[in-house]
Amino acid sequence: MSNELCTTPDELHRWITDKTGLSVPRTSVCACHVAPFTYLCNAYFEPAKDQVVWAPRGGGKTSLAAVATLLDLLHKPGCQVRILGGSLEQSLRMWDHLLPHLQDLGDGLIENPKSTARKVKLNNGSAAAVLTQSQRSVRGLRVQKIRCDEVELFDPAVWEAAQLATRSAKHADDTTIGVRGTIEALSTLHRPFGLMQNVVDDAAAAGRAVVRWCLLDVLEPCPPDRDCATCPLWADCRGVAKTRCSGFFRIDDAVAMKGRVSSDVWETEMLCRRPSVRGLVFPTFEPSLHVTDQPPFALDGAADWWLAMDFGYSAPFVCLWIAKRGDQVYVVDEYLQEQRTLDQHLEAVKARPWPRAKRIACDPAGNGKSDQTARSNVDLLRSAGYLVKTRPSQIVDGIELVRAALRSAAGQVRLRVHPRCVKLIRALQSYRYRTPHSELPEKDGTHDHPLDALRYYFINARIANAVPRHY
Repeated sequence: MSNELCTTPDELHRWITDKTGLSVPRTSVCACHVAPFTYLCNAYFEPAKDQVVWAPRGGGKTSLAAVATLLDLLHKPGCQVRILGGSLEQSLRMWDHLLPHLQDLGDGLIENPKSTARKVKLNNGSAAAVLTQSQRSVRGLRVQKIRCDEVELFDPAVWEAAQLATRSAKHADDTTIGVRGTIEALSTLHRPFGLMQNVVDDAAAAGRAVVRWCLLDVLEPCPPDRDCATCPLWADCRGVAKTRCSGFFRIDDAVAMKGRVSSDVWETEMLCRRPSVRGLVFPTFEPSLHVTDQPPFALDGAADWWLAMDFGYSAPFVCLWIAKRGDQVYVVDEYLQEQRTLDQHLEAVKARPWPRAKRIACDPAGNGKSDQTARSNVDLLRSAGYLVKTRPSQIVDGIELVRAALRSAAGQVRLRVHPRCVKLIRALQSYRYRTPHSELPEKDGTHDHPLDALRYYFINARIANAVPRHY
């Protein structure tokens, strides 16, 4: 057994190959992905950092996390690692990968080798254990590494509790950090409104590592005699398996799997292109197509400017700045804020640099008078000099107008959004129906408010543009 610390990626890769027999790809196949070996380097070389691993089903994330744990135990004396799965069964899958390697390589170092069902301790002071999916197992924990497998299946409260459970450990000289306290999230990402989506978004916003690979990045090399023209993987592979793939996922298994599932499941869970669109209200929304910082027209006073508002106090107040010219609609900016009065919101709206909007589209409920002031929000907006439109409508009517603007039956795209509208973009990606057969979207308090404001615009702008301008 070798417990000497690897000092370079080459040494690390050679150690893994020699000691575990695993072939870990070092080069990514897809341009927007990274090689799985990147995850192991990030986890192994100190000071390590938190990271999120977005990988396909059967793509090696559990077995590689077990290797990362093996390395921590053998090469970092005193390191404490905990494995937390979306279920106890998932945690034990990683354990089943870890224990045989540890028993082979750690002979003579394991304390009490007959008692390793869920916990193991080495003579060098390092230890690993399996946790159950509960707050009780996480709260009060103080360890260096937590590896969370299949985060998509986690209880959000358990995930939150785990964020406070890691602690760095110092070197023997007690002056510098030897092992950095880190938490890793490993999962597929198949729900646009699930916990893994939140974890990926939060990591990207905070600059934490998001390590992402797909089936092609772990696919085995394709033999020269295999006919590309008749291969079911051709649409995904385009021949790269013959020249660039160097992984462990068998091609025959991939072909069989692709024949069993829908294209949505395949693209989501194996190619890791995006979360599933199943159950989404706006499945045609594509950030690469609809999100752009290049306006389709000049954002000056000649454009038709609107504000679209959804009122709220404990729920967020929403304001969207929308410009229109011809049949093109561009959402320029957004404002979301809780627990402020309408006067305060209007001050914030006025402070934005955009041309003053001529009209506001908002919820008809804004016509209701306040018990405290005996005035309605619509009255206050009109007093501020705005022309306010509050045409009543059904939710499904507004949704259909937004869908048509995203992509008409003729394939036209008339609605685009600036990247600064982060909450609206997330809402368009995540707005879903209550149940598989429901006609109404889920009112989750997060994604519905920006889209309510957008609906009010389309309902009222359609009417406003159909009548003379003298009103």
